[in-house]
Amino acid sequence: MHSRLRPVVLAIGLSVVAAGGAHAANLKLVTGPQGGSWYPLGGAIKGLMEKAMPGTTMQVGPGAGIANVKAIEAGKADFGFANSVSTVDAINGKAPFEKPYKKVCHVATLYPQYFQVVALADSGIKLPGDFKGKGLTTQKRGNTGEQITAHLLQAYGMKYSDLSKVSQGSYTDSVSQLKDGNAQFFTLGTTIPASAIMDL
Repeated sequence: MHSRLRPVVLAIGLSVVAAGGAHAANLKLVTGPQGGSWYPLGGAIKGLMEKAMPGTTMQVGPGAGIANVKAIEAGKADFGFANSVSTVDAINGKAPFEKPYKKVCHVATLYPQYFQVVALADSGIKLPGDFKGKGLTTQKRGNTGEQITAHLLQAYGMKYSDLSKVSQGSYTDSVSQLKDGNAQFFTLGTTIPASAIMDL
């Protein structure tokens, strides 16, 4: 894994140098929720970054794709994980961003991410049109996966109010809800395979 992250560390390092010289820095990196892949990747990047740039410290915190872009624009973080669609929407001022963002840019691509719908075998869900009246568990607002979920429902003429229940939480909480029968389907955006899904 570390060899795949080296180009990312190089890109971050070059960004730091371009922004203020090759001296030690205190940086903040916002990642994703625990149970997903972004949080541990942030820890690996922190280790490589601090080794590559002695004297530099990197604080890693949880976050979400859309929320991370907003945090960078507001100066609350130096770097953050995001989906490319969120970064492009922010730069262009498209919803959920209120205006064009000027302080964000794409630094590196780590891996492809996939929007996934996981349904219980006995849920009767075969296609998105089958979501109506069913219980959903998804990511918290501020996550790209949650935004895509709302768009998917809209494409099929539905909103959250057309579902029997909507819960927003961590991957781990969502898997627990499926196991306990408190939700019939789960939507998320992450890698394949996702460790949380493998726990089902």
